[in-house]
Amino acid sequence: MPITLEEAKLYLRIDNSLEDALITRLIQTSITIVENVLRHPISDYEVLPDDIKMAILYGVAYLFENRETADFHEMIKLMRALLIPYRKEVF
Repeated sequence: MPITLEEAKLYLRIDNSLEDALITRLIQTSITIVENVLRHPISDYEVLPDDIKMAILYGVAYLFENRETADFHEMIKLMRALLIPYRKEVF
């Protein structure tokens, strides 16, 4: 997994284990969203670029903090901006 539970909890500033299962699912969801924006799997990278790691962490934080009112359109727009250099163009 490119982002560990511990990394995500540090980014979210969470120091307990009450929501570990939720955060783990949010990591997986964020990875899926990032891969969809990239149009290729992150496993294509031998070393995952920091920008992609940040996009995953951003997705985790956004989904965690906005679990009731998430605006996926806004989240995807920011992810596209972060990931455009790595995005595979499809014609």
